[in-house]
Amino acid sequence: MEAQPVNGLGKDVFIKLLTTELKYQDPLQPMDSTAFITQLAQFSELEEMSNLKALMGNAAASLTSVNNLSMAGLIGKDVQVEGRVFSHVEGLPDTLKYHLATDAGSVSIRIRNSAGDVVRKIGFSAQLAGMNSAIWDGLDNNGNLLPSGDYTFSVEARDAANGPIKVSEYTFGRVTGVNYKAGIPYFIVNGEEVLATTVSEVRSPVQ
Repeated sequence: MEAQPVNGLGKDVFIKLLTTELKYQDPLQPMDSTAFITQLAQFSELEEMSNLKALMGNAAASLTSVNNLSMAGLIGKDVQVEGRVFSHVEGLPDTLKYHLATDAGSVSIRIRNSAGDVVRKIGFSAQLAGMNSAIWDGLDNNGNLLPSGDYTFSVEARDAANGPIKVSEYTFGRVTGVNYKAGIPYFIVNGEEVLATTVSEVRSPVQ
């Protein structure tokens, strides 16, 4: 009987086929030794591949577990993420960070309270491309001190020809939880879900 190729067979099926082949071979024309050695080599390769697959599966599971634990370790830490929501403490200034895709001829920042009302506008004549920041003193447009709470800020930038520029806002917040969706981790920061991959800085909380 001619040697049969493995071609995707499981090792148990392969052993069964090989045993059956040996059982029913013609005693006067036994299996060629070269063919027999080839089948044994195929089985050896199959066994190694099966073991390697199991090993890789275990390694992947271990890596996922370690990764999940490291993500959970950021709970209680302050992180910088892409977002617009920030927590303001009355009487203290806030640093608002944002990234400009190209050089800007003008930049306008609008700060809104939890009701969505614009409470402060800050403007700049020109800024360079890259990460920029602005300090908000916690006052509204009339110079009144604003109370503690959650606020949002948005940045609009235009180039020298008055064309719009892509802007990404960044905010600091404390990680209060971690969620997983389809295996992808999301941090809960300032009450919102943000992709863990958007974290660009981690700080220990100021006591």
